[in-house]
Amino acid sequence: MGKETGNYAKRKKRKALIVANGQISDYNLTYRRVKKDYGFGENIIIVAADGGIKHCMNMHIFPDIVMGDMDSINIKLMEKLGKNTKEIKFINSSTEKDESDTQLALDYVIEQQISEVIILGALGDRIDHCLANIVLLASPSYRDKDIKIIDEKNEITVINKSMEINGEMGKKISIFSLSPYTYFVSTIGLQYKLKDEKLIFSPVRGLSNIFTADRASIKIKKGQLLIVKEL
Repeated sequence: MGKETGNYAKRKKRKALIVANGQISDYNLTYRRVKKDYGFGENIIIVAADGGIKHCMNMHIFPDIVMGDMDSINIKLMEKLGKNTKEIKFINSSTEKDESDTQLALDYVIEQQISEVIILGALGDRIDHCLANIVLLASPSYRDKDIKIIDEKNEITVINKSMEINGEMGKKISIFSLSPYTYFVSTIGLQYKLKDEKLIFSPVRGLSNIFTADRASIKIKKGQLLIVKEL
């Protein structure tokens, strides 16, 4: 995709921050959380998915890469970027495509052997776009990758194996089976326990569980889970 220039060429990274074109209400809180709570400091790739570049500017960060069909980027925005455009790699895609701009960005960073990804701006008023971004995490292409969608109030991720999940006592966590059923060996650190039983796709039994410790252990034998954790 051409020679890498600017900040992207200078850093070898294993983390990526993708900024999509959805809703971000509190820029200071969001980026402070990304840096402090998730450890996404300087040594990361920052990818703006099309119009997500405006969110980057509002958080006072400049992306290494902007990719998409560029239908949400106007001349005034480019003028604001000014000389910083020399440090940004632009990757254009067709307006007639099967993938969303967020998927293109995610595919790109996974191809770079990135092991940990946070996506901002993936949620908002468009329920179809929200669902598309959430369901995207369940793609077999990203299996066993550490990919999280976060906003001011929630962290969303998909898991396919037993895992410990950091949380905060008293905060809510909802667990949904994305497969026809997920077989639970046990849960520890949650108020409503699952042990040697199936959590089926529907009805939604895993809604609004509660952390009873600052870490929960979820042991599963088979299935795929969508985790929505209150921040």
